[in-house]
This record gives sequence, structure tokens and C-alpha cells, in this order.
Amino acid sequence: MSRRQNYLGIAGLLLAVIGLAALLYPVYLGQYDHYGIEVSCGTGLRSDLTQAAQADHYLLSQCDTALLLRRAWAIPTIAVGWALVTGFLVSWVHNSQKKTVQTGQF
Repeated sequence: MSRRQNYLGIAGLLLAVIGLAALLYPVYLGQYDHYGIEVSCGTGLRSDLTQAAQADHYLLSQCDTALLLRRAWAIPTIAVGWALVTGFLVSWVHNSQKKTVQTGQF
């Protein structure tokens, strides 16, 4: 197994973790409601638009956009990370099987 394959596996794992963390981390707007609380839109997995709907319908539209943007980059990041980790695991298993066949052990 080469260092390049190890680095690709580590990079894939980091990408997957960053993408999952982005989906779990709350999405906030840079604006505040009339009580002085920062407007929360929920997370990338579950939207919670009640605070934005109570404050202003314009904020509701901004929350939809913010959630869409979060999901638009987090989900492909997870997919790329997953693909890199899968490629690493496939090459790892393939190399270990090749070594077993070369040494004659079954």
C-alpha cells in the first residue's frame, strides 16, 4: 500500500466528517429578530423555520436559501469523501489478497 493511497483515504475520511458536521451544525442568518436573538433556520438535516416565519417572511426566504446552500456543498462533500474512503478500502483489500496469493497462503 502506497503513501498516496493512505493520504487519499485520510482525505476522504476528513471530507466525510466535515460534510457530516456541516449538516449537523445549525444554520444561522446574520440578522436578528425583534427580540434581539439571532435567527436560526435549523440544521442541514432538519429545517426549523418557526423563528424566521414569526420575525418576517423575507427572513423565511433567506432561511430557505441558506439551508439550500448548506446542503448544496455539504452533501457532495460527503459523497466525495465516501467515494475516496471506499476506493481506499477496495485497494487495501485488493492488495492484501494479492499478497496472500503471491505467498501461497490461503
